[in-house]
Amino acid sequence: MLKCLNCPQLGKNPFCSLGSDAQAFLEESSTELSYPQGSIIFREGDQSHAVYFLCSGKVKLCASSKDGRTMILRIAQAGEVLGISAALAKGEFEVTAEVLEPSSVRVLKNKDFDQMLHRYEEAGAAAAKSLVRDYKAAFDDARMLALSSSAKSRLAMLILGWSATNAKLPVPAAFIKMTFTHDDLGAMTATSRETMTRALGQLQRDKIIAVHGIALTVLNPSALEAYATS
Repeated sequence: MLKCLNCPQLGKNPFCSLGSDAQAFLEESSTELSYPQGSIIFREGDQSHAVYFLCSGKVKLCASSKDGRTMILRIAQAGEVLGISAALAKGEFEVTAEVLEPSSVRVLKNKDFDQMLHRYEEAGAAAAKSLVRDYKAAFDDARMLALSSSAKSRLAMLILGWSATNAKLPVPAAFIKMTFTHDDLGAMTATSRETMTRALGQLQRDKIIAVHGIALTVLNPSALEAYATS
């Protein structure tokens, strides 16, 4: 695993922008782990024992209902911190973190995380910024579910969200690497697989998006925005 000073995420996220002393503390106090695709980093309902710094890869965060239904709340990207709210609350993990693609993670035990927050003021500021980002993501998800009147509009909002988080997308034909199954898309939008398959097909027939393998291209961004607000 790369050291923080050589990491491509350096300076791009709150905990990737720490000063040299705080950065050195994080490197020395954490354990470096690699997770293969499909592995579970932590499970919803388990007692929090550590904070996880996602150095590379992608992780999907899922919540389950008592009747067994699962919703994918969001996809965590490299540079994000997982389990921070549970660590601060000294409680249980609110979600399950499942590795979407091979990922490298720094694992920092809660006691060491607390020590870092008390020793380095900038670490406390980074924790606050991370919590704000988590709150905004949760708010956006709630807004999508509450205000979207159809599966098609929820899918449109989801694709727009992916576009907004990818700074390297060309314009106007925005390319998105989509590694999700139709089941995953249904779990992200609180709809069924069949409903999401129909919505995806409709957007393609209307020539708003094109899908070839794992490549999704936004052909008509303005029309996609119109669908998202319909």
